Amino acid sequence: MLDERLVGAPGVHGYDPLRLAIDVRGTGANGYEVAALLRDRADINLELAGENVMVGVFGMAEPAGPQGERLVSALRDVVEALGERGDRTREAFAPPPPWGELAMSPREAFLGPQEVVPVRGAVGRIAAESLAAYPPGIPNVLPGERLTAETLEYIQIALEHGGSLRGASDRRLDTVRVVAPGDDFRRADAV
Repeated sequence: MLDERLVGAPGVHGYDPLRLAIDVRGTGANGYEVAALLRDRADINLELAGENVMVGVFGMAEPAGPQGERLVSALRDVVEALGERGDRTREAFAPPPPWGELAMSPREAFLGPQEVVPVRGAVGRIAAESLAAYPPGIPNVLPGERLTAETLEYIQIALEHGGSLRGASDRRLDTVRVVAPGDDFRRADAV
């Protein structure tokens, strides 16, 4: 359970008591599956769901006690419905892929000549748009970065598990907007 004890840890400035982060690895399922079951079986909609975590939000004027009891009861029902699926608690959280090489400035890439290419042909090209797998919604690619197979695969897996893609002109990631040929020769150290 995440709470105020985390404040002051590396990367943690504050704690929002209205958000409840739930680690679902102990169920053997992923957060997308558990969130879908909560929605279907108990009409509980979460703020976000990911591979290992879900986040619920309580409203400021909402009676937290009864709503918390409703959530716990629904979670028990969902875990029972999932059955014995194993325990993934020792499984580490999957890290996002490393940042791609910055081949040109974000401004030049975003505002310069562009073309749309199939995602399978985008590896090695320079992104002209931001790509952010949600959750968590933090950009995996910024304009000006050279696209890597690892990053595109990471985003594709997030989409296949029920996540979404922010910042992209094609939210299904069938295509990606890249810097037009002839303009993608610049290097970050020359910018």
